[in-house]
Amino acid sequence: MSRNQLSFDVLSDKVIGEFSWRRKELTLLKNKIPSIKNSLQSAMIRATLPLLYAHWEGFVKVSLSYYLEFVSYKGLKHNELKTQFIALSLQKKIGALKENNIQSKTQIIDFIFSSSEKQSNIPTKNIINTKSNLRYDVLDEILFIMDLKDVYFESQETLINDLVNERNYIAHGEHKLIDYDTFIEFFDDTISLMEYLKTKIENSALLESYKKSAPKTV
Repeated sequence: MSRNQLSFDVLSDKVIGEFSWRRKELTLLKNKIPSIKNSLQSAMIRATLPLLYAHWEGFVKVSLSYYLEFVSYKGLKHNELKTQFIALSLQKKIGALKENNIQSKTQIIDFIFSSSEKQSNIPTKNIINTKSNLRYDVLDEILFIMDLKDVYFESQETLINDLVNERNYIAHGEHKLIDYDTFIEFFDDTISLMEYLKTKIENSALLESYKKSAPKTV
């Protein structure tokens, strides 16, 4: 894909599409779960909850990868970008410089300053790493890299960690039962979290939040 192809509209369509098909599949399964407590209800909850987690993790990985591509393909200069994206662009070259003495550290600083007017080259492969266990600390690191952290995600720490834990209990063969009301709460909160992330990505792209703020004039 060329730099001009990943417009805001294309990004928005991709992220909305990712959210929509995941929500549809999960809703179809949820609606098949009996509301009356019985063995079928328990079995379907145990089968559906790991998939709920999988869709949450998958949505984070795919949608944020789209956003990273969107920023990367802008081809902005380093001095136009937020610090996180500069770090991504320069990380390979900086990592190749040894910093075991003051001379090497000075070379790194000189390299960063000399690169400020150069076009960025932000990598997009293997940056969004969910580590197959998307606990809050992992998500928080990803959101920091993308400059998308906010208080709402912080408020969802318990939900995010509980979802991982419940998935792991089931995946590891433990006979841990979740009641219907608790599952519905998990479901609704996770869908809301996915939708919030979708909107956050769209707003950040539209408002060009990845750009460094213009210096204030006195």
